[in-house]
Amino acid sequence: MNIIPKKTVKWLALCAVAFASSAGAEIKIGLIGPMSGAAAVYGTEAKKGAEFALAQLKEARNKAAEEIKLISADSTGNPGLAAQAAERMVSSDGVTAIIGGMTSAETQAIIEVTRKAGVVQLSPLAQDNSLTQQGNQWFFRIAQNADDFGAKAAQWMMKDHGAKRVFILARNDNYGISNADGFAAGLKELGGVEAGRATYEPTAKDFRPILRNVAQAKPDFVAIMGFYTDAALIVKQMGEMKMKVAVYANTAPGLPQFSQIAGPASIGTYGALYYFAGSVDTERGKQFVEQWKSAYKRAPSQYEAMGYDAMLLLAHTLDTLPDVKKATSEQLRDALLKVSGFQGGAGPISIKPNGDVERPLPFVRLGKSGLELDRLVQ
Repeated sequence: MNIIPKKTVKWLALCAVAFASSAGAEIKIGLIGPMSGAAAVYGTEAKKGAEFALAQLKEARNKAAEEIKLISADSTGNPGLAAQAAERMVSSDGVTAIIGGMTSAETQAIIEVTRKAGVVQLSPLAQDNSLTQQGNQWFFRIAQNADDFGAKAAQWMMKDHGAKRVFILARNDNYGISNADGFAAGLKELGGVEAGRATYEPTAKDFRPILRNVAQAKPDFVAIMGFYTDAALIVKQMGEMKMKVAVYANTAPGLPQFSQIAGPASIGTYGALYYFAGSVDTERGKQFVEQWKSAYKRAPSQYEAMGYDAMLLLAHTLDTLPDVKKATSEQLRDALLKVSGFQGGAGPISIKPNGDVERPLPFVRLGKSGLELDRLVQ
């Protein structure tokens, strides 16, 4: 018979109590993301992190958390379904805020709903630069935008690894193109050279024709701006073609599925994660990892950590309002704009006037025993 550790039982009980007691809660928070389909890991793990944060806060008798009811919806990564879920949450559920989307495309679709309704939207993962360039006072994110992500990646690649010539491979969508442009701008600013660039369709499976062009360009690094599914196939095919060049695959190496698809060729791949467990040397950061490990017997993933911080930030901000039971989305919006140096589990968070965020960015390397921290860029 399998015996469940007492600490695990405690956390399962806490989660059950948290959501059973939320039936009469007055503050409804929506969470929209892919819970099924190819991008399901983004939504399911962000949701798990948000639920964990809410359970912790309820145990601590946080005033705002005791009033919060979390309502989730599966977008499957489809912008149309994401927009429908947002419409339902705004019109039927009466949410005060929505956590989501997870991809840039679904985030934009949700924005069309939340901006019109005057409801706060907080994305844990979306990076597309344009999301905070629309003069929209209701949208916020705790993921760094593509320009910031790219600038730090170029700085890390050139200063830490001596790269001078980089070939960029970009998924042909908002995520891929915006990340490629942000990285290229950072590279140029520091005196680096874009050895070449190629875009590929999200449905692409055979990257060999593109990779032959990459090999001919003889770059110091290949930077892949895509989802883990396509990035892994690219790395796998580079290995099959015996290409010996350093690879940076953005956030993809943080997922176990990446190495499963890429196989042995994934070893040595670099990436930049939203969060890497153990990289945040603050009291809150250490507590978060310890408590998560106590509950789940493993470290939190980058997506779980971002979902955790999204809920933690909303609850903290609501808790600063005069009467949390009468909190409005407008009050929440104004309070979020005052957030500076908030200690999240994944690191300090400061919200900029346009809804963007300032926070540290960990760069990692995939070794034979798993991910290793290469450097934390502040």
